[in-house]
Amino acid sequence: MKRKTAKSANMFRIALFVVFLGFCSGQMIIPPRPLGFVYGNGSNDAFIHLDAHFGPLCPDSKAALPNLKQVADYYGGMKLKLTLHMFPLPYHHQAYLAAVGGEVVSSLTDDNDTYMYIEEVYSNLEILSNDATSNMSSSDVMNTLGDLALACCGVDKARFLAATKIKAMETKARTAWKYSASRGIASTPTFLLNDVEVAADPTWTMAEWRQVIDPLVHGNFFKASFTSQNAGVAVWSGSCPAGTVKCEYLPEKVECCTKGEACIPNVGCRC
Repeated sequence: MKRKTAKSANMFRIALFVVFLGFCSGQMIIPPRPLGFVYGNGSNDAFIHLDAHFGPLCPDSKAALPNLKQVADYYGGMKLKLTLHMFPLPYHHQAYLAAVGGEVVSSLTDDNDTYMYIEEVYSNLEILSNDATSNMSSSDVMNTLGDLALACCGVDKARFLAATKIKAMETKARTAWKYSASRGIASTPTFLLNDVEVAADPTWTMAEWRQVIDPLVHGNFFKASFTSQNAGVAVWSGSCPAGTVKCEYLPEKVECCTKGEACIPNVGCRC
């Protein structure tokens, strides 16, 4: 009898877990437009799509943004479309509210003003830090973000604060976070080129980004050797064994390809 009771209890726990899992893994909301904030005149027809998943209060994301904008300006919107996705990290306690603020600014202005808002937030990370906001309510933080939106983008503070209370704004921020999570994003910044993650560093310069993007733009992706001289970065100081060819598949990341292997950007030597 005890065995049967224990077995029944275990079956009940399994059934309860399956039901709970069903509630937690429902279909994601389909957004009314593609997610993210598009920089400048980035075109959907651009053959290079650079998606950056940023933390609204992440110092590394702050460090990466200026160079990403420079890259987008260099190639132009018809060749490269830069899109930022906000992925608030839980250990930056006010990051989610900052992301909601970004959605509000986007709805009241446009994506380019949203970039100005993001930069203004990055310029004021100190006042939005965990320590600085430890005794502030959510309303206090939103009030601070309203000040920043007014300062950078001329957004009326009363309109900003009223919009933060609209359920649709929070839904947009949640949907954006879930989208990034569904793509396997776990840290910020994370970069994807044409939907493939690139092991880029937040401090990558324009020259280092060009090492990866130029072969895609010029149609010689599988022929690229990524010679550092062409990209304006330091030359690799090592040497490959005889019969092999140097493959700098990412800035300062080198493999030696044997005969029959191709040097593939972001991957390395592959048959």
